[in-house]
Amino acid sequence: MAIIRRCLCWDLRTATFANLVAIVILAGGALLLRLLDLAASVPNFDISQGFRANWRAHQWQFFLASDVIIVFCHVVIILFCMYMIYMVTQKHFVLYMETLRIFTYFFIMYNIIEFCFSVVEFSFYGLNTFRLAFVVFIWLYWLARLIAGIIITIVLFSRLDEMENEMAYELRISDRKYVHSYSALT
Repeated sequence: MAIIRRCLCWDLRTATFANLVAIVILAGGALLLRLLDLAASVPNFDISQGFRANWRAHQWQFFLASDVIIVFCHVVIILFCMYMIYMVTQKHFVLYMETLRIFTYFFIMYNIIEFCFSVVEFSFYGLNTFRLAFVVFIWLYWLARLIAGIIITIVLFSRLDEMENEMAYELRISDRKYVHSYSALT
C-alpha cells in the first residue's frame, strides 16, 4: 500500500513529474548560489554587527572543496532529473521503474551530502549566522529545499510502491487463462 495516494490533488504519476521539475528548479537555484559563492573567492570578509575577525581565511580550502563537491552533486542531480523527466513522460512505467528506484536512492544521498556540508558550513559562522543578510537567505533557502526534499522523497517512494502494485496486478491478470465465452473449450 502506498504511503500516500495523491499529492496536491494530482495522481502520483503527475506528482512525480511535478516533483522532478521542482528538483530541477530548486537544484538550479542552489547551483547558482554555489557558483556565486565559488566566484566570490574573497577569503576574508567582515560580518556587520559581528565580531571583528578574518572570516574564512583559515578555512578557504574547505569552503573551496565543499563548493566544488556540491556543485558536482547539483549538476549530476539536474542531469539525472532531466533524464527521469524524459522517462516519466515518454515511457511506460515498467521501463523506468528500476531507474526511478535508483534515482530515489541517489536523491536521498544527494540530500544527505548537502545536509552534512551545510551543517558544517553554517556551524562555521556560529553565532554570527543571522547577522549577514546573504547567509540568512542561503540558510533559509537550504532549509526550504531540505523540507521539499523530504516531501519529494515520500512522493517518489509512494510512486514506486504504486508501480509495484500495478506490476503485481498485471502479472496476476496475465496468469489467468483467457477463455472466450463463445469458445468450444468451456
